[in-house]
Amino acid sequence: MKRLVLAIVVVLSLAVGMNAQTFRGSINGTVTDPSGALVPNAAVKATESATGIDHTTTTTNDGAFSFQDIPLGQYKITVTATGFPAYTVDKVEVSAGQIYTLNVRLSLQQQTTTVEVSAAALTLDTTTQTQTMTIPDDVVQNIPLNGRDFTQMIGVAPGFGGYNVGGFGSLNGTRPNQINWQINGVDNNDFWHNIPAINQGGVSGIAGTVLPIDATEEFSVQTSSGPEGGRNAGGTANIVLRSGTNDIHGSLYYYNRNEYFASPSPFFIPAPGTKAPRERNENYGFSAGGPIIKNKTFAFVTYEKNDFVFGLSGIATEPSDAWVNQALAVLAAHGVTESAASTTAIGTSGFWPRSGSSSIAGLPATAGNFFSPSSEFGYSYNGVARVDHQISDKHHLSLHAIIGQGNQTAPLGGSPALGTASSNLAYYFEVAPLHDGNYGAVLNSALSSRWTNQFLFGASYFNQLFHDNNNGFDTKAMGIFLSPDATAHGQPIHGAPNIIIAPPSKGGSGGFEQIGLTPPEGRSDLTLHFTDIVSYSIGKHQFRFGAEYRHGKLNEFYHRRGTGKFVFDGSFGPWANDPVTATETPLTKALADFLAGDVSSCTDALHVNNSFTCGSTIAVGDPERWVHVNAFNAYIQDSWQLTRKLNISYGLRYEYFGPMQTDKKDIANFVGALNGSGTGFVVQDGSHALFNPGKDHFAPRLGFAYQPTAKGDLVVRGGFGVFYDQINLNPFL
Repeated sequence: MKRLVLAIVVVLSLAVGMNAQTFRGSINGTVTDPSGALVPNAAVKATESATGIDHTTTTTNDGAFSFQDIPLGQYKITVTATGFPAYTVDKVEVSAGQIYTLNVRLSLQQQTTTVEVSAAALTLDTTTQTQTMTIPDDVVQNIPLNGRDFTQMIGVAPGFGGYNVGGFGSLNGTRPNQINWQINGVDNNDFWHNIPAINQGGVSGIAGTVLPIDATEEFSVQTSSGPEGGRNAGGTANIVLRSGTNDIHGSLYYYNRNEYFASPSPFFIPAPGTKAPRERNENYGFSAGGPIIKNKTFAFVTYEKNDFVFGLSGIATEPSDAWVNQALAVLAAHGVTESAASTTAIGTSGFWPRSGSSSIAGLPATAGNFFSPSSEFGYSYNGVARVDHQISDKHHLSLHAIIGQGNQTAPLGGSPALGTASSNLAYYFEVAPLHDGNYGAVLNSALSSRWTNQFLFGASYFNQLFHDNNNGFDTKAMGIFLSPDATAHGQPIHGAPNIIIAPPSKGGSGGFEQIGLTPPEGRSDLTLHFTDIVSYSIGKHQFRFGAEYRHGKLNEFYHRRGTGKFVFDGSFGPWANDPVTATETPLTKALADFLAGDVSSCTDALHVNNSFTCGSTIAVGDPERWVHVNAFNAYIQDSWQLTRKLNISYGLRYEYFGPMQTDKKDIANFVGALNGSGTGFVVQDGSHALFNPGKDHFAPRLGFAYQPTAKGDLVVRGGFGVFYDQINLNPFL
């Protein structure tokens, strides 16, 4: 998908320029003498305040210097040149993806004099067209976030709209899944939905695992970028993980949110003697960081446990003994015997609990006879580790690993009054176990005073399942068994069928509560991510060119009809046209159909005691898919500092989004033009892909940044660009 963007942005306050889609930062500048003449061969040193690591370079013949893709944090910049005193600029703040422009004018004071300049006094930078929103460490730790979910921070970005829990959001009018999410530069996109993998919403949109906030050093959002920005048209959201320093530091924390601390809802007024619904979220954990080898190797680790429970009470109509007796009377009046399979299904060992604390056996034959004071609850374990190693004064290696594991259980939402499906029986709560991870290795190399290189390898893993809370029903042993094709890995699929007992006027819902709404389903996906970025500075030009490759592999298994779907609506039995009475209601007739084994609408291959079969859709096709997708891009760009107030950036990006393919090469595709005349069959054209990918996705970008005032408190940015977008996979599977 292609998107044209023309934007002019006016930026007030002390923001700095951007170099999109990198999780590190840069410092550029020029060195001049008191007369304004350029000073070549001056030694420039950037010292990381937290780690003591030095980065060194020399100015070119044009007096320019550059530190590309250096770690985030505060720096002390020291410039020395023959015949001039040392010049020091302290507290220069480097943020993700940003280029800090620092122009130094040397003085002619005595050699022993050092000039200290506070970076806070420096004016706005005019380096690039990109608009950025950065949330630094101190704000990240204190900003209120519902559920401690980092994806909510994107809500304060300019141009944002339409936030939803679980990572959705829209930037500058693009779709909610057109944001490129990264952690330390590594892909964090679940390409099934094109939303974040880590912190993705599970049941009811609550994040299944969370990236601990204490592990976050900075959050940034980059839009209207140059050629370096891509994959998604909306922009890039990047999390930078904390790193260790020369000082040992850490935290031990406990976060609690509950109904006692919350303000009363204006939409919920508890009746006298009742309590507000439970709403509890607890996060507790620790973080620790420090040196392994001072000034050389550093480590940082974080661990967090998350527990939550939310009250979600509901009302439903269940087929109690009183309801069953009314329906049996209808069968007896027409001389129809009860189906053996139905007797088993509704008996003491059947699909509805008829013993214990959740028994429905003694409920009255009335609508809404069951009240569930249930809750949604879950937990997650979340760990983060990062190691940084200064190999030499030219090479820096950064490694990180994030591992999350969680589980959620909740009743499916619904409203009996509206006739929508819901599950209030604990048997049929939806359960969603989840495992995910994000791993990265980044090597930064300063090859010379002009050349730098960054190589990144990353992997992102996401595995989530959904199933009924009780998925142990053996339908074959119960006399209700699936056709031989309705299996997973050669084994029968266990669990209750989806059974709907409701009058036709309710459209298959609004009668007795449905069961078996969550058959075994889920997916696991793995994304491998490689990038290489080269920077070259000469005179007033800073060139960057690079390439990126992503390989995604998805295993999706959605046995949506694997356990059968049966509708009993009272229209099949001989009582269908009986007049409605107090004991023979439309709902009683629907239950009578069920007890007689009269399926009104059946969409799955199923045998009930070999008495009948009905049409199948599960037998056609494979409910499991192994899919892989390849994507590649390359770009070249130049940032030309035309004057001290005006920067022009331009370049070209190429995007290739490969088609979805399977190892079996069996993805179905219908191309009308390829139909064999009169045969009714599709003629194979030699391609095993779902669609032919575009190979001409060239994306030119042009932008500027201009500082019109002498005070340096205003920057005007604008740009034009063509943007292509990675399509998510779930519409195709």
